[in-house]
Amino acid sequence: MGKTKVTSFMDEMSPEDARRYEQWNKYVEAGISPENRVRVLEISEKAPKVEYQAGISPDDILAMPKIGRPSPEEVYKPSYIDAHRQQFDNGAIKFQKFTPEEGGFNNGAIGNPDDHVAFVMPKEAGQTLLEVSKGDPRVLEDLLGLHPGDLGNSPVVIEIPPESLHNVRIPSGVEESAFDGYWKPGGRTYPGDMPEAVVDEIPWGYYTYRQLGGN
Repeated sequence: MGKTKVTSFMDEMSPEDARRYEQWNKYVEAGISPENRVRVLEISEKAPKVEYQAGISPDDILAMPKIGRPSPEEVYKPSYIDAHRQQFDNGAIKFQKFTPEEGGFNNGAIGNPDDHVAFVMPKEAGQTLLEVSKGDPRVLEDLLGLHPGDLGNSPVVIEIPPESLHNVRIPSGVEESAFDGYWKPGGRTYPGDMPEAVVDEIPWGYYTYRQLGGN
């Protein structure tokens, strides 16, 4: 007799639904209430739907060498590029492990010192994660799809006003901080599926920050 292939109901899901289901279970394990799980999942559900140019797929982009990946204008439809950018009209938020300091690392600027860009999320999305996590670094890591400890015990939340955001764009995957296995096309974090953008480095004095945790 031939062997019967065993499948789970997840095999019948679309990739988006399977990822949503996986994230939901992670939120359950993190002790996040059902109401707050819905709030977090709604961030990605309400974000603009990714629209690619004809003949282009995420797999095509991931198969390319990092340095040879095309610009967002070559990958996405103009309507999606505009809708993605509008998510940052009210400013942006960034969570990071290290506290910025004037005259310190990168002279206190927010961004990668090699390519001078920073990954950020829309202000509203960041505020929702802060409310749901109550500033707990471990819960924030679960919400963002990070490894335990990635944010340390006393991370900071960087709040960047709209006037300090320059050259807001969908990440192309060529950025120094676009690590293999953690970056995917579409302008969403992976695996957290939160909307994200790349902006030009933000100098000291053009943002505010506060510390979380404190343990």
